[in-house]
Amino acid sequence: MTARPLPLAVLVVLAALGAAAQPPTSPLGPVSPTTGLVLRDDVVHALIQESSGDRIHDGVQRLSLLARDAQDGYAEAAGWTLAAAQAAGLQDVHLEAMKDGPQWRATRGELWVAGPHRYRVTSYADLPMSLASGSGSFEGTGLELVDVGTGTQDAEYAGKDLKGRVALTRGHPTATLRTAVAKLGAVGVVSSYSTPPWNAPHRMDGDFPDQVGWAHVPNALLPQGQRPPFLFMVSDRQGRELRAQLREGPVKVDVSVASEAPTGHLSIVSGVIPGTRAGEEVVLTAHLDHYKPGADDNASGAATLLELVRTYTTLIRRGVLPPPVRTLRVLWLPEFEGTREWFSLHGADPVRRVVQFNFDMLGASMTRAHSRFLVSYTPDWNGSFVNAVSESTVAFMNRFNGVAYPPRKDFRIGSVTGSQDPLDAHMDRYSRGSDHQLFNDHGIPGVAFSTWPDDGYHTSGDRPENVDPTQLHRAAFAGLASITVAAWAEGTGALELARLVSVHGVRRVAEDEFRARRDLAATPVAQLPGTARLARAVVRAAYQRERDALSSCVPLGAPAAPVQAMARALETAETQALKRVEVEAKARGVSLKEPAPSEAERRARAFVPRRVKGQELASFDDVERRATPEAKPRVDAVQAALTAAATALRERGEGELRFYQLAEALASYADGGRSVADIRDAAYAEYGHVFPVEALVDLFELLEQGGVMTRKR
Repeated sequence: MTARPLPLAVLVVLAALGAAAQPPTSPLGPVSPTTGLVLRDDVVHALIQESSGDRIHDGVQRLSLLARDAQDGYAEAAGWTLAAAQAAGLQDVHLEAMKDGPQWRATRGELWVAGPHRYRVTSYADLPMSLASGSGSFEGTGLELVDVGTGTQDAEYAGKDLKGRVALTRGHPTATLRTAVAKLGAVGVVSSYSTPPWNAPHRMDGDFPDQVGWAHVPNALLPQGQRPPFLFMVSDRQGRELRAQLREGPVKVDVSVASEAPTGHLSIVSGVIPGTRAGEEVVLTAHLDHYKPGADDNASGAATLLELVRTYTTLIRRGVLPPPVRTLRVLWLPEFEGTREWFSLHGADPVRRVVQFNFDMLGASMTRAHSRFLVSYTPDWNGSFVNAVSESTVAFMNRFNGVAYPPRKDFRIGSVTGSQDPLDAHMDRYSRGSDHQLFNDHGIPGVAFSTWPDDGYHTSGDRPENVDPTQLHRAAFAGLASITVAAWAEGTGALELARLVSVHGVRRVAEDEFRARRDLAATPVAQLPGTARLARAVVRAAYQRERDALSSCVPLGAPAAPVQAMARALETAETQALKRVEVEAKARGVSLKEPAPSEAERRARAFVPRRVKGQELASFDDVERRATPEAKPRVDAVQAALTAAATALRERGEGELRFYQLAEALASYADGGRSVADIRDAAYAEYGHVFPVEALVDLFELLEQGGVMTRKR
């Protein structure tokens, strides 16, 4: 029997159904001539239009109601985040209990000025961060208040009886706690300090007179068994009022603090968007802990992770995106402490963690908080494809959001309730300061998304009204665009990614060569041989970083042969760049032969340090505190070198975070292959500063004695 042909209308319907049944194709494609991204334009459009800064801001407001620097508040935030993550479509969402340890809980904290016009200065109930975490219980009336100024100089305590009294300081409270309490017998401290030193260039004391700073009473302040003191934090205005009253005569205060230190733990909230390839993960992190309100820092990062999850699960469910190739591992945890704990639990998992994205302080208003949006590079020694992805994303965002009303509305990243602020996003060279540093220390390329500076940083001024939904949306898109490439790249898409890396690598090495040759041109003749060596080191480090970035595309599935061809092109370009540096140096008419190495130089060349597995790099402060009297001159020499480096970088216009934990940043170069002399040259390539080799030898020997480093024998 001959079958009748199907009507045309039916064929059209079947064809449509067949097309609908096809799985969505990879979101990656060739570099787009429109966006400059390695994502398809329709995927870029979907990521922008589905994600929402307004939704994120709702989460910021919710988390800002909780005091997340104490166990109870953190537990409530973790429970809410877990439920919200499940509702957003995250799978295998669970709490991972961290190790039990001493926690802190306050039920009351009040500071009153006594006398006929008795009034309350501050209270824990009104502003939890006004009572520093770790404060001990205390009840006292009619306690004399004694002004000790900054609390850092012996002269500020001269002739003052602190025993049984309360010290008033405008300086960092730790110094006053150590002297006024631990040495001179004060029962507690009132501090109006609010500006951390790394924020000093952006916010001077007194700029925001009603901000209250965030502080903690160190556990190791007093001998074991001694009652911890109380510490109240007040605003600059309140501090000046108290000092004005002291000028009129004695001021007495009433203090009532009820706190306890139960044993307990915090938890890590963990979940996944499963990938199709087993044993590979892309890790997303945001720290959930912090004071109330802590809106930008870091309710913004925690809420943004929820929106990233919701956006992905929605687009996957609608068929706009296929499931990711690599599993997305999403973590909300206590900053640093939680990441250390997570690595202790999962560092040995049989999983290849391709890259980590860290979301910390994302939403500060560009105008109200005088901030800007930053994406960090990985350190030079940990080159990765993710740097080119970040660069291309930032360039795209600036191009289509650099004015209040961009012509391409579909590529405008804004929010219904947010600002119309133009975007001026920046790529910043690697700096430490959040959880991405620990991933890099473990060899996993980690990048950070943030807004910095922030006028309300670590103060009561970090409130939801200073967080801009538009900026939150932009940060979310930056994350989505970068994560999509990292999690979905394979085969042809990974090869297109390698081409993107190659293109952006050309620009980065050109910038590094420019800096090397500029420094060479500015060098006095007598210093030319040493600077020429450093200029060559800059060029070599830049090209090696970009070769590493290209190589990182091969495990994603890029064919090895074309990637190797791109790497060989870099080798040819490196040879040409080194010749240009050599010609330029020789044109100065001076011999480039360096003098015979000094004893310190010989020691530096012979000393090949290697990090001890399982030992965290952020431990030089501990090494310093534990140093013997015999080691103190070397500790002082290292500190002097670090201070000189910070001063030089600051005078050159570098941000304070650039040299945060600088000792640990230098230590991260130790890989068992570089000598200390090599590390000096590599650090110059990264920071543009010459670290004295004698101080570097001292640093690595101190770290070796502290159990953080060993050396190649």
